[in-house]
Amino acid sequence: MGDPDKCGLYIEDNPSRLVALGRVYEGSTTVHNIPLLHGQVKVGVEQVEDAEAPIPVPTDEVNLVGQALNTFLAWPTHLVKRVLEQVFYSHYMLLFFN
Repeated sequence: MGDPDKCGLYIEDNPSRLVALGRVYEGSTTVHNIPLLHGQVKVGVEQVEDAEAPIPVPTDEVNLVGQALNTFLAWPTHLVKRVLEQVFYSHYMLLFFN
């Protein structure tokens, strides 16, 4: 039932906003030889949804989501949602509001 490592990457907004799709690399402790901080996870960006959105943990090379395609980044854990969670939430909301 889907890829458990696929995820939606969000940024802080009101409410938080989906800006890219990617993959979580569980167990990784560094991104480009920089240690991940507490509350961060390594992600690979596979699809850009909002190219002009700012990266939550910018690097010297990547500040906008549009620059992040096919790269690895640190992303705040609370802004990463598994695709399976998104589908479940959407289905639940559809049932709840219909």
